[in-house]
Parts: sequence; structure tokens; C-alpha cells
Amino acid sequence: AERFRLEIQLAAKLQHPHIVPLLQSGDVGGILYFTMPFIEGQSLRERIAKGGALPIPDGIRILRQVASAISYAHRNGVVHRDIKPDNVMLSDEFALVMDFGVARALSASTTAGDQRLTSSGVALGTPAYMAPEQALADPEIDHRADIYAFGVLAYEVLTGAPPFQGKAAQATLAAHVVQPPDPIDTRRAGIPPTVASLIMRCLEKKPEDRPQTAADLLPVLDAATTASPSDHLVATTAQLAVTPRSGITSATAASATALAPARRRLWWAGLAVALTAVIAVAIAGTQMIGGKKEVGSDFTSVAVLPLVNVGGDRADDYFSDGMTDELANALGKLPGLRVASRTSAYAFKGKAANVEEIGRQLKVQTVMEGTVRRAGDKLRVSAQLTNVSDGLALWSDTYERETRDVFSVQDDIARSIAEALKLRLGKQARTFSSASRGTENLAAFDNYLRGRYFFNARGAENLRLAVAYFDSAIIRDPKFARAHAGIAIAYSLLPEYTDAAPKDVSQLTYRAAEKALSLDSTLAEAYTARGLANVHDWKFSDAGLAYRKALQLDPEYPTAHQWYGELLFHTGRLDSSLVQIRTAVELDPLAPINASAYGYALVVAGKYDEAVAVLKKGIEVAPTLGIHHAMLGAAYLYSGRVGQAVPELETAARLDPELALRKGYVAHAYGRVGQKQRAIAIIDQLESRRAKSGTAVALALAYLGLSDNERALTALEEAVRKHDIALLTGSSLVPDKIWDPVRSSPRFVEILQRMNLLPYARTFRRREARIAGQIRPSAPLSAGRSSP
Repeated sequence: AERFRLEIQLAAKLQHPHIVPLLQSGDVGGILYFTMPFIEGQSLRERIAKGGALPIPDGIRILRQVASAISYAHRNGVVHRDIKPDNVMLSDEFALVMDFGVARALSASTTAGDQRLTSSGVALGTPAYMAPEQALADPEIDHRADIYAFGVLAYEVLTGAPPFQGKAAQATLAAHVVQPPDPIDTRRAGIPPTVASLIMRCLEKKPEDRPQTAADLLPVLDAATTASPSDHLVATTAQLAVTPRSGITSATAASATALAPARRRLWWAGLAVALTAVIAVAIAGTQMIGGKKEVGSDFTSVAVLPLVNVGGDRADDYFSDGMTDELANALGKLPGLRVASRTSAYAFKGKAANVEEIGRQLKVQTVMEGTVRRAGDKLRVSAQLTNVSDGLALWSDTYERETRDVFSVQDDIARSIAEALKLRLGKQARTFSSASRGTENLAAFDNYLRGRYFFNARGAENLRLAVAYFDSAIIRDPKFARAHAGIAIAYSLLPEYTDAAPKDVSQLTYRAAEKALSLDSTLAEAYTARGLANVHDWKFSDAGLAYRKALQLDPEYPTAHQWYGELLFHTGRLDSSLVQIRTAVELDPLAPINASAYGYALVVAGKYDEAVAVLKKGIEVAPTLGIHHAMLGAAYLYSGRVGQAVPELETAARLDPELALRKGYVAHAYGRVGQKQRAIAIIDQLESRRAKSGTAVALALAYLGLSDNERALTALEEAVRKHDIALLTGSSLVPDKIWDPVRSSPRFVEILQRMNLLPYARTFRRREARIAGQIRPSAPLSAGRSSP
């Protein structure tokens, strides 16, 4: 039921003059349903049944409208899978395709994971219109099945019958798989040869032999159609009349339901006239430049949503994501334009959400979305820019090029959007050149995109793959600065996701960052990588310099704000830490990791209620991210709500079963609530795997929960000798109250000194005491063995 609902929500995003939109879906007593607006008219099936084949001009006009709807849906990642005359409504001679996404929703709801519920697959659709691959229940069906079905529909519209008629269902399916249809021009004379040829190509058995996109159908149908240019406007008006999109139309549509049936047709006609007038006024108030609407100059923000890979090959996802990132990067260089962060934009990948909701969550005025199809050497990119306030398109276009022209496609789209937003580019037009990407080597750029794809996925194996792809890019173009910066930041993260020791990868990070900056001194990413490597090497002052330089180069780089904020709470500068991480959250509101970073900063600052609120919101966004539950448990633990802390910490350990730190926190909480035996059981587990990274710090936390301070200090000293990354990813030694029981010990002071944290600890404690009004003449923190 959930998968059905999600698919319906995805299809509900479609807003096109020749598509009947889906409004909502639900479940009543286990029965799934969805709703659509009422369309007054008849189906294409009824029209053919009553009058047989349509007049050729009318038939071609209707087919053109259906093809336009299919093309639009495919560009937005929605495949129909049940194109047939029954699913085409005729309202005042205009075609509206309905049930987009329904077959897909039914298919999704018969799928468990990636496996079909039946061994041979589930064949959904109508036998008379099924593509051969659909008839065979091929689980990898793509949009070209709709093109085949369109061919069958067109055949029937122009001849009065589908190509295979009068057979039982199984015989019809078999005919689609093996039997060639009769040429359409042998069934009816007078069909334009170009149209007849197009229909027969749509009916090819192999998907690769058909037109590869529904957009390929339009030029032929355009050339043959006899419809007037005003059809599109009238059809749009008719669609608006049945698709409430604002408060006014919703209200009037609601009142229409109370009208008597005899008056309803007249009411709809009146509304259509009124809407036509509204549209005319809107057009009259909008300048048209080169046939395109010129919008106001007050649009200063945009979210670039992940382009949808519609090529059918998931291996090309890296390419569509890479195109998305490159477009966002190009737009981000335009003066006066704020681009929503990548992480937040990608939170909507594969999800159904209207542009108004996207605009609200990302705080942007416009949204760019589109599709990418790469097949061999061919590349097709469709993009659309939408105003979130009214859902209307500001600009849209489609680009068909060779893959070697990928740079020019990105440049064209970025330039077109900039023109649509009326930004004053001036000298900034140079940002739309391949040189700004750092390479003109397409193979190097392709490997770079693959590297970015795996880097953004995080995880141990993905980071290693990212390093390998960045390295391949550098081999192909040694002067590709962004590839050097990419490999630097991937190296910098390796210690936090793998068993790679910081000292083993720090030099690699520094070397790659230096090379990147020698080629392009403006790369904030290279400075950010250097900053994290400095943190891992306990060079906190150098890390601060690197992060500040990164933010000077790119003040809206959320990762630099987040990592700098984490450095600041490690070194006890809590107010500044909160400012930096809060900025990261504002720039990247849907990035899951930001909630945990901000939540922990609030915890160590003693703002427990705020921390709980932030972390609960983070759990809503990413419920399976263990660190959110761990930090929420810490907020409860430090605020004295130990009973509430335990289940959250247990959840975190369950979500991250291989992470020793999670078990250490659970053992600590067990000790605090008096469940000593459960704490000892976890300690025994940790002791048995003590050689693993993070285990020593986890043991220190566990022993503290049992008030065994000496063993806790011994474990911490072991972690320092091993330069364990968990000393930085577990909890902050300077401000975190969990270490208060051992903080006055000379052994703990020496630990701080060895980690270069002692000066920060002294400053932090003096500031805390001054705030509390508790400065006493006792000796300051010392590295000596005597008690301070």
C-alpha cells in the first residue's frame, strides 16, 4: 500500500494540458484508491466504437496531443505502461490521457524488494496494446513500451482496429512477440507516408529499433497535423477548468459540485471563458522575447533537483547526478543567485513533492528539474524551470547532442536559466565555459562525475571507489584541479568511515590538496579537505585557518561551515560552534548529518531542550541514521533523563551494530541506571575486540558508567597512543560533561596535552567558571602529575 501511494504521488506531479492529473490516493478498509478530476466527454474507445476509424486529420491531431502527454511524462520520469483508447478522454475534441502512473503503482505494489512475487514476473497492462517485452513480463521494461503502445493506439485510431484483432488474450500476446503487423497503409489509404512509417517503427519488436523517445514522434506529427496554433492554449484552458490550482479555482470547482447536472456544462463553459480571459491578461502582462516569456527580475534563488535518468540503465545514474551537480555549480557562480545545497536538493530524489513544498523547505523561489537520457553516443537532456509560488513553468527546453557535447549542453542550460531569471551576468558570462570545469577531457570529466557520485554516497566502499575514479580522472588530465580536490576530500574522510589510520592518509590528503590549489587557488573544497586532515592530526589551529580560508572563498559551502563548527566544539568555543553549524543547517536544511552535528553542539552547550527538538526532527528526516538516536540519547543522559536515554542509545547501537562507540554509550547508560550486569556484558564484548578502532574510547565510556575511573583513563590513554579517530568522532574531550568524573585527574590533563587540546581546555574552563561566577584561586590545569 505504501509503495502504491508513493507511485501515485510521483505521478501526481504531472501537470500538462493533455494529462488528467491524479489528485490523491488512500486506503479504505484495505482497498486502495486514487482520485482524478471529472472529465466531461467520452473516451477514445467510445469514439472508435461508435464511428470507427477517425478522419485522418482529426486522428493525427489527437495522436499528436497524446504523444505530447507521453513525452512530457517521460521527461518527468513517469512511464504509463497501459496506453490504450480507454485511457484517452476526448473533451471538446481535445485528448487528455488518464491513469498515468497507475500501472507502475500496481507493479510497485506487487514487488518485494527487487524481486517479483512470481517467478516469471507480473505482466501488467492490456494484451492488445502490450509491447513484446511487456508481454514477456520483462522486469526491466522502460519508457519504450509506451512508444510501442502508442503505435498500436495510432494504428487503431487511423484504421478502426488494432494490428492484432479477434484473438484470445494469450494469442494476442504471442502475436505481439513474434508476428509482424500488416503495414498500416494496406489497411487504409490516404495516411501520410511519414506518419505511416512512424507508426510502423513504433511497432518494432525490439525496443532499440523504435523511436527512442516520445519527443521523436512530435516533429512528424507536427508536420502532418492540420490543427490550428491556438489548440494548445484552448487545451490548456480546458485542463485548468478541471484542475484547480489556486484558491480561486479550487473554491469555484468545489461550488460546481452543488450545481444541477443540467447547469454543469454551462458552468464549465463559463469558467473556461473566464480562464481564457485570465490567461490572456497574464500573457498581455508578460513580455515575450524570442517566443519565450521574460519573467521578473526578483527571482534570486533556485533549487536544482536531481535530473532523472530515463535511459533505463541504472549504471548511468552517476551521469545524471553529475549533470545535476555541474548545473548547480555553474548557476552558483552567477551573481545574485542563491542555489540550494546539493544534499537538501537530493533529499527529494525519487520522491513525490510539489514545487510549492520544495520551495518552502529549501527556501527558494524557483525549481529546476528535468531528465537525462544517454544511449551510446547520444545524449538527450530536458530541463524545466518552475516558479514555486504558482507552479507555472518559467522556461523549458530539450537538448539532443552527442555525448562529446556534454559541456555545451550544461552551458546552454545554465545560460538559458540565467536569461530566464534576468540576472545581470556582465563579465560573469565566462563561468559558462568548459575551461571553468578544469578540464576539456571528456574521459577525465566522466571519471570525475563517477568519483563525485560515490563520494556523495559515503560509506567505506563508496569512498574507496571515489578515490579510484578521481585518480583515473587525474591520470587522463593531470591538470584537472577539481579532480585533485575531490581525491583530497575523499582521502580526508577515509579515517571516519574505514579502518585507515589518520596518519596513513593525512599526507595523501595534504599532497592532493596542495596540487589542487597549485592549479586553482580558489577551490574551497581543497582547503576544507586540508582542514579535516589537520583535525585528524590534532593540528587544531591549522585546521581553523584552513576552514576560514575555505569559507572566505565560498561563504555558502555548508560542509565547510559544518566541519568548522565541529572543530569549534572540539576546542570548547561553543557559541561560535553553534553559529557555524546553524549556518550549515540554514544552507543545507535537509542534510541528515547536520541535525546530529547541530544537536550535539547544543548538548555540549547545555541547551538540552533545543537539542532534543533538533534531533527529533533529524530522526523524522532520516529515521535509520544511528547517530541521531545516539545524540538524542546523549541529550537525555546529560539532562538527567537517563530512563529516556537508554532506549535511544539502544536503538543507535542496533542501527550501527559494527560501531563500538554505540555499545560504549549503551553500557555507560546501563551503569548509570544500575543495570551493572548488562553493562559488564557489553564490556566483555568490547574487550574481546579491543584491537578494533574505536573500542578503547567505547570502553572508556563504559567504565565511566560503572564509576571505574582508573580503567576509563587507561582506555583513553590507549586510544591516544593509537591516535584513534574515535577520540574525535565519539565525544569532545574539552566540553563534554561525560568526562567530568576524570577531568581533574593529571592523567586526563596529560591526555589533553598530548592531543594539543590543553590550551583550549584551560580557556574553556576559565570561561565556564567566569560565566558561573565560580572563579577560585586554585591552580590552573597543569600537565604535571600533582592534583591541580
